[in-house]
Amino acid sequence: MLTEELTSRKIKDLNKPVPVNQESPFIFEELFFSVTDPKSNITYANEVFVRISKYDKEEVIGQLHKLIRHPEMPRAVFNIFWDHLNSNKPVAAYVKNMAKDGSYYWVMALAFPCKGGYLSIRLKPGSDLFDTIKECYAKTLQFEKRKEQQLGDKKKAMEESRAYLLNLLKAEGFGDYREFMWKALQQEMSYRESILNESMSEEKKKTDKHIVPPVLVKVETVLSELVLGLESLQNIHNALIGHSDYILKLARSILLLSLNAQISSSKLDQDDISLSVVAEKMGEQSVDGEKRLINMKENIHHLSDLITELNFDIISAKLQVEMTIDFLKELESRKFEKDTAIIHSDEVIDFLYDAFMPRLDVITNGIGKVPAYLRDLINGVKDIERFLLVLRFIHITGKVEVARMNDDSNSFSTTFQDLVNEIETAESHLSELNEVVNDNKDSGLMYTAYQERLTNLIANIDRK
Repeated sequence: MLTEELTSRKIKDLNKPVPVNQESPFIFEELFFSVTDPKSNITYANEVFVRISKYDKEEVIGQLHKLIRHPEMPRAVFNIFWDHLNSNKPVAAYVKNMAKDGSYYWVMALAFPCKGGYLSIRLKPGSDLFDTIKECYAKTLQFEKRKEQQLGDKKKAMEESRAYLLNLLKAEGFGDYREFMWKALQQEMSYRESILNESMSEEKKKTDKHIVPPVLVKVETVLSELVLGLESLQNIHNALIGHSDYILKLARSILLLSLNAQISSSKLDQDDISLSVVAEKMGEQSVDGEKRLINMKENIHHLSDLITELNFDIISAKLQVEMTIDFLKELESRKFEKDTAIIHSDEVIDFLYDAFMPRLDVITNGIGKVPAYLRDLINGVKDIERFLLVLRFIHITGKVEVARMNDDSNSFSTTFQDLVNEIETAESHLSELNEVVNDNKDSGLMYTAYQERLTNLIANIDRK
């Protein structure tokens, strides 16, 4: 435990570093983490954190996390970051930190609420998106500083800066920060896993079963495989979302066309009932079709939401399990050293387990749902194919009837031409959607197997 002298030391008591354009390097294999109390005071930091920050451990423990904040970081990013944590939600962000000697180091920081505070794990970023975000941050910082001068109010300037940053992210194709965060994590983890698979040192791969429970290594292996499979899940997500908006538009268009047909039929002579019957059938089919199409859209969004949540949970759990393994090795390497921290290392291990164990259950349940959603989509595609066939039959019947009608039926001709145009466009979308679903239908078996593997592994995790 720390003495009162250590915990009472403030940032102002330390020499403030001057930023220098020099990186404090670390490698992709390394993860570092810290535990903080609710006020962001650091209560524990692992050896990698201490080494990269270049502070002594005694200087880090008890300090506010802003000890390592780099002045080139927009305050708006931390505003978003803390909004999530204060709402008891995990959050991720690119962060530029500053070491004791003024050198910098970029991280992808992932933070989780935990008992008594927050747990934050950092990894080294390197994806293409990272370069884009550095540019966004630079623009946001300039905007923020300019607004501070104009408004003379840092809080108001930060609020406007936050809106500015979110607009920049939208311009890059992200609907909101949540979507950006998940995409960034997915890209960084995929990049990191590809690097580690090629260059991970033999030392990193070694795990003594007396130090690290073998079941944790197996869990990490499964999660690594799932991380690498996230790209295909993301491709399914993107393809499905791209079609879902059109599906709702189709439902509304066909319903409108049926209404137009029924209005037109009401103007016909009573003797010309054949088109009235066609219009009535078209109306009945449009109502039934609308239900099918809306159901398809809902299924797409349910699966897409599940994929998005799995994306975050799989990545989070992978980092947490890997960090636990690394930390157990670290503790073994310094088992004869004094544990200098506000909280004991045993509590930290509990924090790490408490972070990933519930998440493993969520992942297991989530991947178990994927096969059923894929089956529902396959059945949905078949339902809509049948619906379009009926519409084609109505179109042909209507065209035959229009051909033998007088000029009063010209509006029907336009309606049926619009209908066939909608059908052809719908068939094109459906063909693409069918291809996406069928290309991935075997994924259901894969995720069923992963669910079984994880379920068995979780049952064998012993926290003692």
